[in-house]
Amino acid sequence: MSELDEHWRLDRITLRSASAYWEDDGTYVNVFNNEDRYYTSGQGIELSFDPHFTDELASKLAPADDWTDPRFGLGLALKQHIYTGIQITDPNPPLDDHPYGGYLYLAFSFQRSQSNDDNTGKHDHFELDLGVVGERSQAEAVQLFIHNLFPDNDTPQGWGNQLANELAVNFTYERTWRSRKGNIGGLEFDMLPAVGFDVGNVFIRARGRTTIRVGKSLPDNFGPASFLGHKDHTVSVFADPGQDWSVYGYATLGADIVAHNIFLAGNTFATSRSVDIEPFVAQITVGVLARYKCIEFGWAQTWQTIEFETQPNGQTWGSWVANLVFEF
Repeated sequence: MSELDEHWRLDRITLRSASAYWEDDGTYVNVFNNEDRYYTSGQGIELSFDPHFTDELASKLAPADDWTDPRFGLGLALKQHIYTGIQITDPNPPLDDHPYGGYLYLAFSFQRSQSNDDNTGKHDHFELDLGVVGERSQAEAVQLFIHNLFPDNDTPQGWGNQLANELAVNFTYERTWRSRKGNIGGLEFDMLPAVGFDVGNVFIRARGRTTIRVGKSLPDNFGPASFLGHKDHTVSVFADPGQDWSVYGYATLGADIVAHNIFLAGNTFATSRSVDIEPFVAQITVGVLARYKCIEFGWAQTWQTIEFETQPNGQTWGSWVANLVFEF
């Protein structure tokens, strides 16, 4: 076996965790609203892996002059986004409404992180998304299936106007830092500022955010898993010896500078519905995450400002995440 083969042997890659996500602007997820509109649903599954890189390969992926005792992680996710107009019972929505669209893709991610003795650290997330926008995303079928499960839900009728089929390729990078832990009233707290960008035919945008966590036994990671963001693949929840459980609340304030959003601007190569994008979009998310041994469960609520010029008001949606850990 060659030296290169030894570096990338598949039997050295072990599964760390499996996660399931569901986001929705109504039903049982969003506790503040119950309307289907704009970003109406997101669902997916994600696997985290420990690649067990050799020291030689690790030194190439995280050079010693910038990284001390780096940790690495790989992620593989299958995700789907669903977007609709404000009035889903209208078979011919107004031209100034949010276009109907779906997005189905595989997300491949590589991460590296560093945790220092004083709890400070840094984390890099690199992600490549490959998928499809349009009818082949199966967004219409999934939404109709979900609505048929609940008789009191309206039947979506505007899918005849959805975006055309288009191959989707997008790249994401994000750097997160972690502050020292503080303690007040017996509760730990820390701060996780982050900056990043997306580039591709789906999204072109820059973003920044800051997350504050407050709770008991804060985990040695870089924030809660997020469907529209990412999960920390570089560490097991059992990285803190003797900590069988943890619980914390968090708040995230974020802002995007948007140059392109295919679900608003329309298809790249085909004629489709479109609206004028708002270049600045802000979000506030509050949530809670709890873990006992190998099981994690979290809920969050997000409020977002308008994304396009003719949008009458902002939007809110709820999120559930469940995580099962395999690495002991």
